[in-house]
Amino acid sequence: MAGWGCSVVWRPGLVLDDIHSPRVVESKKKAVQRLEEQLMKLEVQATDREENKQIALGTSKLNYLDPRISVAWCKKWGVPIEKIYNKTQREKFAWAIDMADEDYEF
Repeated sequence: MAGWGCSVVWRPGLVLDDIHSPRVVESKKKAVQRLEEQLMKLEVQATDREENKQIALGTSKLNYLDPRISVAWCKKWGVPIEKIYNKTQREKFAWAIDMADEDYEF
């Protein structure tokens, strides 16, 4: 068995993978480290997926909600329109900002 790096001579029935050997312990530590890294990667993916749901809501707000309703709500409750719409959106919906007041009803 020269060249295999083991000091045990193999005999029928002999178990070479002793659970307490340093080689087995080291391989198990590496396996645990790989699993922890995989878990961290999955947690990051789950967080990204959750945060992307907010992006979809923003898209829905732009495509399906009449901007006059959002503007009226902002004016009624004193919420700055900048909190709801970014600069490009405010330019796009300037007509709604000018038209809707706090008493606007759809």
